[in-house]
This record gives sequence, C-alpha cells and structure tokens, in this order.
Amino acid sequence: MEQAESPIFIPFHLFGIENAINALTVSWFVTLLLMGMMTLAIRNPRMVPVGVQNFFEMVFEFVQGLAEPLVGKHAPFFFPLFFYLFLFIFFNNLMGLIPGSMSPTSRVDVNLGLALIVFLSTHFFGIKQKGILKYLKHFLPPAIQVHPSTPMGLKVMIQVINIALLIMMPAIHLIGELVRPISLTMRLFGNMMAKEKILAVSILLMTLLLSNEGFTKGIVVFPFLLRVFIIILGVLVSFLQAFVFMLLAMVYIGGAVQEHDNHEEHEGAAAH
Repeated sequence: MEQAESPIFIPFHLFGIENAINALTVSWFVTLLLMGMMTLAIRNPRMVPVGVQNFFEMVFEFVQGLAEPLVGKHAPFFFPLFFYLFLFIFFNNLMGLIPGSMSPTSRVDVNLGLALIVFLSTHFFGIKQKGILKYLKHFLPPAIQVHPSTPMGLKVMIQVINIALLIMMPAIHLIGELVRPISLTMRLFGNMMAKEKILAVSILLMTLLLSNEGFTKGIVVFPFLLRVFIIILGVLVSFLQAFVFMLLAMVYIGGAVQEHDNHEEHEGAAAH
C-alpha cells in the first residue's frame, strides 16, 4: 500500500538553483519597486510631504542623522550608498513575509555580495582619500618612545617590544579586516533564515490544525494569532537587521576615511 504524499510542501534550498532564481527575481523586483517609489516621490514634491515622499524624507533624515557623526565631512559623498543599502536590505527582508515569496537576504551569496560592496568601498575610498602609504600606516602600531636617561637594558626590552608589535599588529589588523565581510554576511543570513523558518513552521502549523477536524474552533484561531505576532516580529527584525548592516557600513567606511585625519592632528599637536 503506497503511502499518500503530504499535500504540504515548503521548499527551502540554501544553495539550490531554484532558490537562486527566486532570490534574483525578488531582488530585481525590489530594485524596480524602489525606483518606482523614488520616481513618485520626486515627481511632484511638496513643501509638506505626504505619502511616498514623506516616507523617503523620514528615511533620509534617519540615515543622515546617523551618517554625519560617524563619517564626518565625507558623509554626503557616501550617503547614497548608505541610503540605498538600508532600503534595499529592509525591503528584501520584508519580502519573506509575503506568502509565496522569500527574502533574498536569507541566502549567503546575496548577503556576501552586499558585504563585499562595503568591504571594497572601505579600503578603496580609504586609499583614495589618504594615499596607499598613509592608509597602510594606520595598520602599524605607534612606536614606544624611549627617554635618553632610560637604562640600556630597558631600552633593549622596549625595542624588542616595538619589533614584536610591528610584526603582530598588521597580522591582527589583516585578520580583523577579513573577518568583517564574513561577520556582516553571517549576521544578516542567520537572522533572516531564522525568520523564514519560523514563518514556514507557522504556515505548516496552521495547515495541520485546519485539516484536523478534532480541533475546536477556539484552538484553530491560535495559529492565526501566532502568525500575526510573527509577522509583526518579522517586520521588527527586518528593520533591525537593515539598520545594523547600514550602521556597521558607516563605522567601517567612516573609520577608513576619518581616522587618519585625527591621527595626523594628534601627531601635529604633539610636534608643536
């Protein structure tokens, strides 16, 4: 006797070609959606914004308020990157809440692509802003100064420490820089994949309860309430993950283009 196949099928392929096509389709849809919304927002701008214009102005002020203290005078140049990163990730996160759709950010490859954009932008603009030699100097430790009256034995010890730091610190910085895109990728992937799984389980639970005649109507209502709660939680998680990704991008890029300015100012003040 053949076992009847379950009518419930919730596909989830982490690296499957089907999911890759869906992720690409959804991400392109989000891109076109954002383009259309932005076009509507700027087509007939009003002094008192309403609708789509009001939404984008709120996002603009939100992102600008974070970028200025973290990136400083370079914030206007990088603002389009931060602005679109936040919106793109947020809307892609929300797509997983729509039945039959998915969040492209629940895939490792999509998130890795976004993380590499931040990683390459950080070092490219850091080098462009400061020059290759000054930028690489940031990865070197400051030398411990020795007073002329310091005993010879202590001078030798300090020089050994300086040499050890000169070897160790660049390696530590290199590992830290390489870990950054991995951390960005896995943080977003882990949270969004968990959201997708929870939504899938809630749908499965609703389907099983509705197909079981032994449950009372009061109990059947529970999974619907649970799904509403999960959707609200999903919106919150979608916002927080887009916010964290954008915030870390600001910190990384801001550190690359600003830190040398502060370092040089301190050196100049010490020289005077």
